[in-house]
Amino acid sequence: MNICDKIAYSRNVTHHVSTTKKIIGLVILTAFFLSPAFAEAVNYGFTLSPYIGILYGHSEEIVYKDPPYQNFYLSELLWDLKPLVYAGLVADYGPLDNSGTQGFIAALSFKAGLPARTGILENRDWLNPDKDFVTWYSRHDTYSRTAVLVDASAGYFWRFAGSLAFGAYGEFSFMHFSWSGKDGYRQYTSGTPEGFPPWDSSLPKSYYTGEVIQYRQNWFVLSPGVSLNWDMNRLFSMKAFFNYSPLIYCATRDDHLLMGTTFLDYPYFGHYLKAGGELFLSASTNTSLSLFLSYNYITGPRGDTFQGGRRVAEDGAGAAHSSLDLGLAVKFRLK
Repeated sequence: MNICDKIAYSRNVTHHVSTTKKIIGLVILTAFFLSPAFAEAVNYGFTLSPYIGILYGHSEEIVYKDPPYQNFYLSELLWDLKPLVYAGLVADYGPLDNSGTQGFIAALSFKAGLPARTGILENRDWLNPDKDFVTWYSRHDTYSRTAVLVDASAGYFWRFAGSLAFGAYGEFSFMHFSWSGKDGYRQYTSGTPEGFPPWDSSLPKSYYTGEVIQYRQNWFVLSPGVSLNWDMNRLFSMKAFFNYSPLIYCATRDDHLLMGTTFLDYPYFGHYLKAGGELFLSASTNTSLSLFLSYNYITGPRGDTFQGGRRVAEDGAGAAHSSLDLGLAVKFRLK
């Protein structure tokens, strides 16, 4: 990686870290400043929840063709998370019981993935500019190097019908994934004056040994969300939530180690969807267990590609992500 790449990437990371800290700090400060306004009507406090879980899905690295075929793929790399095991901690601020009919809510969660093999990397290429069939294919073992996920939210709730509570909130989400592709094989067709013939799984394989490629994704999403809580009885309660937003920004880095080339992509906008639910078992007044399941889906971001400090492709870079999140938490109420 040359000095231009290092400077560009360093500035990009520094900017993103600074922005993340400011947003999380604003959410925390808002919680402390607003809480006195509701303290007399509602019994407020914190809940800490250590938890473990798995992510099951994949992220996508996409390169689009040049005009007039800019809506067709030139290359697609699928990076597996099948599964990614993680550990984390959630801090919730809100009512500790059903004493209030409305009030402030906030939450901050942190997850860290465990470095391990998480499946495979599949790379498909469509090298003919005017034909939409796969021409090259390669496959490698995928290893998760680092994974960090942070969510910070703040909002308001309204209780109705006694056991039901509706919430509306804003959320900032940050996801960092870093993978390494090792070993594996490729099946490349040879070009002719008429173009490249279609790839076929029966083609001869050329094998790799060692690390071939590295890839990083950094996602930044601002989204509104709604939630519904249901206190079924003294022991059990449930929560469902839904988020949607087009406010997406992604910064990626792709290191092709065999060729010695580095590409920096900056896709943005698109569609972000998160939905899920949580089941609570209150073992005592201050302790409960919860089982949660959610689905996270990002599609459509597009942006520019840079190499060596200069833009090499306009609106030709894309990224995507989809995963199921299943986990188990122990919640401790702090009064």
